[in-house]
Amino acid sequence: MPYTKRGLLSMTTLGLLIMPNLANAHLMVAEHGTLNFVDNNVFIVLSIPMSAFKGVDENKDGKVSIVEFNAHKKKISKRIKKNVYLADHQYKFTIDGLLLNPEASHTHKNDNIDQVTITGRYSLPSKLTKVNFNVKLFSNNEHKQHYQITAIKKTQKLTHQFELSPTWPFSKVFNN
Repeated sequence: MPYTKRGLLSMTTLGLLIMPNLANAHLMVAEHGTLNFVDNNVFIVLSIPMSAFKGVDENKDGKVSIVEFNAHKKKISKRIKKNVYLADHQYKFTIDGLLLNPEASHTHKNDNIDQVTITGRYSLPSKLTKVNFNVKLFSNNEHKQHYQITAIKKTQKLTHQFELSPTWPFSKVFNN
């Protein structure tokens, strides 16, 4: 039985919802992301360093605990919707169905959150819409100030890889 796009999204969403609050396995490599273009929808997976979110580390110990993360989840979601978006020459498209997946660092033996992997979907007016991908959330740590993005349009067998940084926070996704 063939799966519909909506059914696949529902199954993915359900799988993410039943995962524990703190992921043991990373959904995405740190500071990497994918944009999958399917018809007039763009599905995103992006790993953002927690240090890109100011004011979340309440006790100022330089680490974000799961308690601090959960206390600021709405603020984090709002910042993502404002600062991670697609845009064409006229409109800004924000994420629908945003899910946050906090991820602990494997380099330290603790439950502090190092990255948050986001998933969601952008709806474009047509599959022919030419868009830029924009990210305005960057860490103060210079080693975490870039994102490696891979955009895919399977129907046209197109792949576009690009990097975003504070000095270049956007890129045209496909030139066609």
